[in-house]
Amino acid sequence: MLDVAIIGAGPAGSIAGAMLARRGRSVVALEATTFPRFQIGESLLPRSVDLLAEAGLLEAVEAQRFMRKAAAVFLRGNERERYAFAEAFPGQRPQTWQVTRADFDQTLATAARRAGVDVRFAHRVDAVSFGPGGAVLAVTDLETEHAFELRARKVLDCSGYGRVLAKLLGLEAPPTLGPRRALFTHVEGDLRPEGPDEGDIWVCIHPRGAWIWIIPFSNGRTSVGVVGPKELLEGHGSDRDTLFALLRSEPNAARRLEGARPVLRTARLEGWTAQVTRTWGPDWAITGNAGDFLDPVFSSGVTLAMESAALAAKLFDRELAGAAVDWETEYAATMLRAVGSFKCFVDSWYAGDLPKILLATNKSDKIKRAITSVLAGYVLDESNPFVRNGAGTLRALAQLVP
Repeated sequence: MLDVAIIGAGPAGSIAGAMLARRGRSVVALEATTFPRFQIGESLLPRSVDLLAEAGLLEAVEAQRFMRKAAAVFLRGNERERYAFAEAFPGQRPQTWQVTRADFDQTLATAARRAGVDVRFAHRVDAVSFGPGGAVLAVTDLETEHAFELRARKVLDCSGYGRVLAKLLGLEAPPTLGPRRALFTHVEGDLRPEGPDEGDIWVCIHPRGAWIWIIPFSNGRTSVGVVGPKELLEGHGSDRDTLFALLRSEPNAARRLEGARPVLRTARLEGWTAQVTRTWGPDWAITGNAGDFLDPVFSSGVTLAMESAALAAKLFDRELAGAAVDWETEYAATMLRAVGSFKCFVDSWYAGDLPKILLATNKSDKIKRAITSVLAGYVLDESNPFVRNGAGTLRALAQLVP
């Protein structure tokens, strides 16, 4: 009988597992795939650095010398605005990293194993049942095809897009955001800014309603992608032809990527938005992308997954110690606020108001600091008006922008 079974060994699973193991809990992480693996979600937010430090994983990440990310830059035609994380609120991290997920996820899983987590790759969870004594998981070792049962007092779903518990327990709900498609690849030959701006993420607004990401890595490669309506992201031949046609038709991306050449097969992602009817129950909880996932535009996915995983791990630890936990208030409501802060930004982005606000040149320093704090992932800071009342604040600002 283990204390906690974690489904998934990505960033959320590694964070939760390391935190629990360091508190003396017996933990297994069951990962259906094998690492290293290609994954998007490559641009971290400064809040994630706090969470890595709390889990004891920061030193392992720093040793990888990933590209340092100090700001997010938004561009539309001749308009440009840089949001430097050092100019957010006092006490918040001034930088983070752009990471190749294959290396980042492997680094975290290896460090979690060193912390005491029993990480098992190529292990799929096929079923789970809960009773008075905890949970019974039906697991298959995908290499040997050996099926077995595993017992744990608690189950934490960190399976990301796999959404294992949501599917097994019938918790999936219709998403509230509209369907979009993403096409992306890695390139070499990116004409990057020199100096401290080299690691900035670029978000370029395409004149036809899409947006483009440009994420530089320390290995010389750059992640590029375009997100937009499905009908815009087809009709140019192959996915690669479509991606590069759209990159060439946005002036900022076109100049920067003029000499860039793809080094990976172009990938397609759609139908990523997800919701669940609930995120916790007796002896189980769902984290991050395994429950709610919004949109890649503000790079919030990995940070929210890590935030929820860290919180759930601490609540499980308290329960295992015999304390009472109000999961609805302490977990569900907390993460609803965090997701809601980003959702206001996502809704306003696609409505067309937020791009005008972000690119406006008449913002006060106070407003820009508050926006930067949200872009940095500090979405539980109630001193921030975009956290207290994001929708109302954004509507009011939109009326002041020409």
